[in-house]
Amino acid sequence: MVRPSVTVAALLGAACVSVATGFGAVAWAQGAAGLGDAGVGAGVLSTGTGPHKLADDCYKAIGLTDEKLAPAIVTLIVRGSLQAWDPGESTSVDDGTKPDWGTSTFTTNWDRSRGLYRMQWQRPRAGGGMRNYAEIITDEYSPNSTLGGYVMGVDVNGAQPQRAVMINGQPAHQMSGKRLTATLRELKRLEVIADMHEHPERVSEIADQRAGVKTYPAAQYRADYGTYIVLYDRQTHLPAIIRTKDWEVYYGDTDYDDTLSDWRDIGMGIKLPFHQVITANGNKIFDITYQQVQLNPQLAVDAFTVPAALRRGAPPPASIRDVPFQWILRRMGNGFYLDSDALYTDDGNALRMQDVAPNTTFITGGSHNTMLVATNSYLVVFDAPGDDGLSNKVLDMAAQKYPGKPVRYVVLTHHHIDHTGGVRAYAAQGATLVVGKGDGAFWRKVLNAPAGMNIYPIKGKVQAKVIEVDGKWSVNDAGREVAAYALPTDHATGYIFPYVPDAKLGWVTDLWNPGAPVTASNPVLVNIVDAVKKAGVQPERFAGGHGAIGNYADVVKVVGNR
Repeated sequence: MVRPSVTVAALLGAACVSVATGFGAVAWAQGAAGLGDAGVGAGVLSTGTGPHKLADDCYKAIGLTDEKLAPAIVTLIVRGSLQAWDPGESTSVDDGTKPDWGTSTFTTNWDRSRGLYRMQWQRPRAGGGMRNYAEIITDEYSPNSTLGGYVMGVDVNGAQPQRAVMINGQPAHQMSGKRLTATLRELKRLEVIADMHEHPERVSEIADQRAGVKTYPAAQYRADYGTYIVLYDRQTHLPAIIRTKDWEVYYGDTDYDDTLSDWRDIGMGIKLPFHQVITANGNKIFDITYQQVQLNPQLAVDAFTVPAALRRGAPPPASIRDVPFQWILRRMGNGFYLDSDALYTDDGNALRMQDVAPNTTFITGGSHNTMLVATNSYLVVFDAPGDDGLSNKVLDMAAQKYPGKPVRYVVLTHHHIDHTGGVRAYAAQGATLVVGKGDGAFWRKVLNAPAGMNIYPIKGKVQAKVIEVDGKWSVNDAGREVAAYALPTDHATGYIFPYVPDAKLGWVTDLWNPGAPVTASNPVLVNIVDAVKKAGVQPERFAGGHGAIGNYADVVKVVGNR
């Protein structure tokens, strides 16, 4: 079996589920033959100019020559730490770094001779504790030698996908094809340096690239799991930044940059960046530091063994055209990722509509919910979760349920990205966003951001129409009122809760997941009760952006008189 060429970078990709943490330090002859186009020899330095010269100068700068291939490097272990941020889950739209998502530790094991990867993680878990799990990438269990991904342990804050099985008291599951592609892209992000040397036919010219206040000479490389742009330091010829172009629901078309520094010799004169900072359009996402790199250690004999219950039928990598990279990488980083190729629901499930009051439809079935409220002539939507792909599905369901009624307003409880990423599909049909006080400028910027890389088609031109709620907002169409009220909470500034008076039905997201028993008070339940009292409304029930339908009296009972 001829394996794809694997370099040190691929194995130093310890944080592959969210970032690349390695560098393409070494290429070797085995497996390289036959990978290039006819007439292109692996391991042959180009003598050309332009992008090929940039790539070759970089190859030499990190300590590589044609004579220094890697038969001597058989195994590798990297230990390090990763600090994470997610601007999409910040307390305020004004500062995406607060709160941070804590610091993780990782250990990567790589067996070069067999092309196997294992990433062992300890990552903060929302609400306390740690997520302890391992990821294995291998083709050992695929009859057609395609790569598969496997997860052992607790990699999420909440429920595992339905396909998970229990092994030795811990959950385990196969990676979805979408997660596998995103993981492979990040594993191979820094391997690109050696690949550009081995496969010059995939290298192409690109204009100088700007990052911050500096401009860098650059070259582009077309790989199997994405296209990379390498920005080179003019003095050292080392790669300064490795960039991919991504779609991000806040920033639109986005430069996802891995900035490399603290280059150190790891042996044989080969350099590796011990510090990396990952940003999305300049907003910090991950900060990675290596503590220890070991060359050729003895690896545990079972380091790459996948339990028998997981070996059959692992999905192959998904097409890059179908992968929302930023959604997957960021959600894996904070532990809220639903590892499903269906993306919005668990595999095998579907969105479903539930009438919870006359002309009031609850859409559930996935990890995030939304609501349709029909007036005489239009619809009001509560929250726009996921992305435009999910919103397109909701719009199709709305057209069937309420034909001829356009979405006029989308009421967003708060700015968090998992409940608002699908706003463009509605705005393109003329809908106005209703948001909390102080968030209007942020949402106008979001809606005006370049969107050429949006992987989901939207109908019409996005219109940046936004209303801020200062205490109360309401509309009344032929006697049916829909309102929204301010709800101060530490969960997010500018929080509001929608309310349908004739149904005595409120809507709340993240602060309470209605439907589950309410057994004890907490600060956010107190926030809800205080806001309802101040609004002067009398809800009987609440529906939720998570969860189902719950009786408001249950919340009042545990919070007590105030």
